[in-house]
Amino acid sequence: MTTKATKFGEATDVGGAANIGPRERAKRRVMGIVALVCGVGLAFLMVVLEAPRWSRALVFFPVWLAGLGMFQARERTCIALAARGRCNFDAGEEAVADAALAARLREKAKGITRRAVVVAAIITTVVLLFPDSMLK
Repeated sequence: MTTKATKFGEATDVGGAANIGPRERAKRRVMGIVALVCGVGLAFLMVVLEAPRWSRALVFFPVWLAGLGMFQARERTCIALAARGRCNFDAGEEAVADAALAARLREKAKGITRRAVVVAAIITTVVLLFPDSMLK
């Protein structure tokens, strides 16, 4: 596994293609947790209040955001920064100088996005499968 030191003194895993540092990962983790709590709360309310089944599909959006936040934190890759060819190792944004690394970050960002969509779709499907009334 090859590592490369940044000017900020943090080693980045070139094979893993990281583009965010610890503070940036913490921001995404918090966003993911907040979005997950909102999604779970929304799902609970919709089932308990017997909302129309089709409206439960709204659960997708907060769960998708939760997935994005948590996957970005875990993978040390911000999808927005990757799309712009940038990195932020907690000292401000910088351009990614290595074109191969920038391409690897974009591919990794696509994978993060796909996984977040799949997870949100699965969880939304489960919410849609709950009976119309759990209390009867």
